[in-house]
Amino acid sequence: MATRITATRRDDAVLVLQISCPERRNILDEASYAQLIEGLDRAEADEGVRVLVITGTENCFTAGNDLANYRALAEADSVAAITFLRRLHAFRKPAIAAAEGIALGLGTSILLHCDFAYAGNSTKFSLPFTHFALSPLGATTYLLPRLAGSKAASQMLMLGQAFSATEAREMGMVTDTAPDGRALEQAFDCAARLLAKPFEALLATKALMREGQTAAIDDALDREEQALLARCRSPEAQRAIDDFFARKRHR
Repeated sequence: MATRITATRRDDAVLVLQISCPERRNILDEASYAQLIEGLDRAEADEGVRVLVITGTENCFTAGNDLANYRALAEADSVAAITFLRRLHAFRKPAIAAAEGIALGLGTSILLHCDFAYAGNSTKFSLPFTHFALSPLGATTYLLPRLAGSKAASQMLMLGQAFSATEAREMGMVTDTAPDGRALEQAFDCAARLLAKPFEALLATKALMREGQTAAIDDALDREEQALLARCRSPEAQRAIDDFFARKRHR
């Protein structure tokens, strides 16, 4: 079953992109990245849209990139996930994430590129790239040390150590936490407050905040893309991914 990205309007000025395939923990593949980019382009071009909200289903944000895609990347020269994150980082309008349940790998990276992020209290985060002999993506190697400090970032990126919504809030990865099931409600409350502000002032403020980081983040995305492609071509990563699917078949 393919992951769907549904786009709906709320109160006319808010576009909601929902990642929807709970049967597969909302994993993302090339088709869903294309849909997400299409949604961002639509929100950017539509003058009536002033705020974007990205969310998952009730009990799951996303388990990140489909591991099967990493096999295919052995023959690729670009990474669709990084193309999407480049587009999200460049998005001019306010972007809000609402996460419940799990936010793994790219699911965690997405939050770093949104202006606001809310998570249910029980949401679990992790960046388990090294578990599969892969390297991180999403400019996490640049952004996480600046948010959490180098030692905490090493635990998350090198050891793949999971962390809680409370820890994500304390390091500044999420704006706030909410009772389970209410992260999206908090995102809509934030959207309503943004809509009450002068729109052009919001755009100018976001542009100024991003301007000093853009070159460094673009460089990190480029470096991570090349490193990830190299890892995907390695026998070590291919074995780790094969072992994962073998274990999954025998459960």
